[in-house]
Amino acid sequence: MGIDFGSFLDFTNEYLSFGVITVCVVCAFILLANVLRRRIKVFRRSLMPTAVIAGILGLIIKEVVLKIWDVNIFSMVTLSSMVYHLLPIGFIALCLRDKNNYSEDFDVSKVKTERVAAAKSGALIISTYLLQGLVGIAITAFLGFTFLPALNKGTGIMLALGFGQGPQQANATGFIWDSAYYMDAWGAGSARNFGLTIAALGFLWASIGGIILVNRIAKKRGKAIERDEYQKCGQMSNYTIEDPDEVPLSESIDKFSLQICMVGGVYLLTQGLIILIEICFRASGVPFLIDLVPTIWGFSFMLAACVAILTKTVLRHLVNKGIMKRKYPNSYMMNRIAGASFDLTITAALFLVSVTTLGTLWIPVMLMTAAGGFATIFYLRFLCAYMYKDYVDEAFMAFYGMLTGTIASGMILLREIDKDFSSPAGDDLVIGSSAAIVLGIPMLLLIAQSPAPGKLWWVTSVIVLYFIILNVYQFKASIKKILSRNEKIGDRG
Repeated sequence: MGIDFGSFLDFTNEYLSFGVITVCVVCAFILLANVLRRRIKVFRRSLMPTAVIAGILGLIIKEVVLKIWDVNIFSMVTLSSMVYHLLPIGFIALCLRDKNNYSEDFDVSKVKTERVAAAKSGALIISTYLLQGLVGIAITAFLGFTFLPALNKGTGIMLALGFGQGPQQANATGFIWDSAYYMDAWGAGSARNFGLTIAALGFLWASIGGIILVNRIAKKRGKAIERDEYQKCGQMSNYTIEDPDEVPLSESIDKFSLQICMVGGVYLLTQGLIILIEICFRASGVPFLIDLVPTIWGFSFMLAACVAILTKTVLRHLVNKGIMKRKYPNSYMMNRIAGASFDLTITAALFLVSVTTLGTLWIPVMLMTAAGGFATIFYLRFLCAYMYKDYVDEAFMAFYGMLTGTIASGMILLREIDKDFSSPAGDDLVIGSSAAIVLGIPMLLLIAQSPAPGKLWWVTSVIVLYFIILNVYQFKASIKKILSRNEKIGDRG
């Protein structure tokens, strides 16, 4: 039996302030990774986010120590709690921002155009998720029928989560699958480990694959890529830090404390809402609703986003009615809370990966990520060339980075070929992500059901149908032209 130092770092350990040391260890690795990225040219030019470097570094150290001394230096319970809770907190902070702060002379037609772009970009995001899920299911189904009969054939849909949604959602869905023993053949926690490993390899596709693609685009344009990591603070002078009608920076309570308390209050409401939904579902006695309870907990970030949007709407209404004299949410500070949440989440999620316990699961993981990476590249390149004709390369790099890593990965890659964000690609990425939350609800409900006994084929059929519908929507202009052309030919005949 090895020593489990994780018990000393657990949130439930009263002698070390509920696992605060684990959080400090994650922070220390992020600081170390930041130094390495600034000082080592390979890391600096890799486009790999600091949080990813920190997570991979911690993962390597953890696995080496575990292999040599049989010592687990991290608490899996603590890290899992960080990953689970920080994801909805990040989404709450993003949704509380005042993103629609238009001036008095804003262009109404521009707002309408943005809404149309949001639907199209959201459809592109979700259709790519569906493609990744179908590629993953095809591989796990093949392996399950041939070389790995113990492999659950529906687990390939995890590719869409690990690549498209990132480690947070892969961990949450893995928890749901582990609770239902869908991957029990590989031991406890195997589904979470499966998803987190796919997400980790997705970051490599986003960074290493991103480097290759960026340089190909630069070569095609005849330009050299400049990577100046030493950006000065003055270069952010055009960013609005504070609006005149907001709460003062410091009065009886610090302004940043107010932001944290608002996020915490919304998250408390979210948890209460989930508990209420669980009580109602269980009281109904309907087996389907009872089976959805773990799914509701696993996708708490979606409910958190909805509660945050509702809260922002109420606060804005109170200000407009004169009941509240000042605005409380500050967009700049909310961005910082969201950024910190996502950085900590990514690092903690990569710490959770267990290389040694994957065993033969490495076969589907490697096949899925390789096939998913190439499928994502070709599909996005084709769609972006059709949808974003004036800025194909910018849109392609932005969506590729997000759909293999995170939205931060997409913005990093976009900055390499569009330093000043002069193209609309960045806006398409952000507003498309918001629309994708609504468009992706059917898929998220299917993901939890995919590995369930007897549900693989109907779930796959629904995914294929939804994929076709979204592509018809994206290509509807071309379809209309073809149909009208056929009608004219028929009239002439």
